[in-house]
Amino acid sequence: MKSFYRLYIFLLFLCIAIFLIVIFRQGMNTSDNAKSIPPVPKEITSTFKLYFVNKDKLAEEDRLVSTKDMLFEKAIVEELIKGPRNKTFRATIPPNTKLISIETIDKICYVNFSKEYIENKKWQELEECLIIWSLVNSLTQLDSVQKVQILVEGGKIDFKVDNVSLNQPFSRNEDIIQKSDVTHYTILKEFLDSLKMERFDRAYSMLDRESVMRISFQEFREIMSSYMKELRDCEIAFFNTQKFRDKIIISLKYVKDDVEGRIQFYQKWELIEVDGQIKIVFGDREDYINEINF
Repeated sequence: MKSFYRLYIFLLFLCIAIFLIVIFRQGMNTSDNAKSIPPVPKEITSTFKLYFVNKDKLAEEDRLVSTKDMLFEKAIVEELIKGPRNKTFRATIPPNTKLISIETIDKICYVNFSKEYIENKKWQELEECLIIWSLVNSLTQLDSVQKVQILVEGGKIDFKVDNVSLNQPFSRNEDIIQKSDVTHYTILKEFLDSLKMERFDRAYSMLDRESVMRISFQEFREIMSSYMKELRDCEIAFFNTQKFRDKIIISLKYVKDDVEGRIQFYQKWELIEVDGQIKIVFGDREDYINEINF
């Protein structure tokens, strides 16, 4: 009887041990599978210039563009289809137009629209060149795009614009862009837009000579990369210009919508005029690394 009881206890413990081993292995497999799940792509936001019609020229409109797949070409075209926010500007792409596909190969961006792109009244209401270069100039601000080939339902458009066939890719056209008055603020805005688009070389070239002698390009890029990451999703709500005898101080007010409400941050920039050109005076590292405090 005791032998049977011992055998019973032994078998019971053996079953429990096997059960625990099975559960443990399942937990390990579940953990391994959980680790293999790819992370959710992080949304990237940048400011780009969109070109819409204003009278007989193209006018710039800054637009905050977001993407999770790094396809800024697609995001820019989608924003163009939405149309301008400035009510005095005119859209160049009908809102019912669908973007079938978009791909950049060897610096040429192939934009494939639905038939609504060509079957609309805008081609009679607006100059054809404005419609074409609204798209071309918006896309060629990207370093990866030098030319734009427009397609409709997968095929090339069979007519000419200003004696230039649409069967070939188009390059950027600066002459068709409405020229704005150059001010200290527009120069600073161009500098900040270059940073947002990670055109650090262009931004660095806008510094005054003393700043360039004091800080290397690599250090400038490192500081400004961190600075712009902190300013992600922020927009300039207000600016104030103070003129002194030997310099200009521009104070910017940034705002950012957060789950806790709207928060704001102020930043000052110094500009000087050298040989008729407006240059940015770059401050110390602490002015940008420690300055931001939301």
